[in-house]
Amino acid sequence: MPKLDLKIIPFTYKHAHVFSKLRRDIDNDSEHLLAKKDERRENAIHIIAKLIISQRRTVTFLAFDNKLDIGYVSLVFPKFTKLKGNSYLTIAVREKYRGMGIGGALMDKAESYAKSVGVRRVELEVFGKNIKAIELYKKRGYETEGIKKEAVFNNGHFDDIVIMAKRLK
Repeated sequence: MPKLDLKIIPFTYKHAHVFSKLRRDIDNDSEHLLAKKDERRENAIHIIAKLIISQRRTVTFLAFDNKLDIGYVSLVFPKFTKLKGNSYLTIAVREKYRGMGIGGALMDKAESYAKSVGVRRVELEVFGKNIKAIELYKKRGYETEGIKKEAVFNNGHFDDIVIMAKRLK
């Protein structure tokens, strides 16, 4: 594969259609995300509405190779004061771009942003069978905090959900 022209930019309203299609495409190609093929029905209008409602609690960054959208990372911040300083991370990369450092670059961007707004702890959930993702998160300093046993039914089998977190310094 040729060298990437990777750009990571903040999501804005003008990216709603791109983001909607990107999430559907990744859902359709991945077995390790909650939404299965064709389950996500959000269009650009739904995404804009959600953005307006949660604009102070969610930030998303999009990754592009040249002009092709290839992945995203989102941070969700709690609405309750007692949980201030925490955030929840979701990340996804197009299948053919996995293993190329894009996930790490997206996480760098999210963690840097999180630190800049006073977040001290980032948490995420990952399917137990998604070994490559778990290895990436561990390499980046995330620790397993718990396991939801047989929490999802996927492709005819149950899988665990692993809860991981990282304390930012």
